[in-house]
Amino acid sequence: MGKGRKPKQSSLGHFMDKLLRPWKTQRVTLTRAGKPQAPMRKGKAPAKKKVVKKAISKPLTARERQVKELQSLASIGKQNPERLAQIISRMLQEATLQEEEDKLRFERLVWQKVDKRDGEGG
Repeated sequence: MGKGRKPKQSSLGHFMDKLLRPWKTQRVTLTRAGKPQAPMRKGKAPAKKKVVKKAISKPLTARERQVKELQSLASIGKQNPERLAQIISRMLQEATLQEEEDKLRFERLVWQKVDKRDGEGG
């Protein structure tokens, strides 16, 4: 044979290799019931991460929530000013809509009281 050439394989052998290749490279590990699944990786297993339990913190006060929200808005503004403008305009729209709904609710309540009083005194 010539230099650097591989010997020819029969077409049947190559066909069988293609069929059996997935089984040759597949690694199967069995785990017991209730145990975490075994890793299906090649090479060295990564070191286990240390589990740190967070202390249960008190719920934030209204002022702390407001400060946190403003800090997040400031960071958004630094990264993308257009997005900050959209967020602020949406907040203002929601506030005006809520204000209008509150006015309508108050007017309805007043008119219900007036109608009730007219029905009693009528």
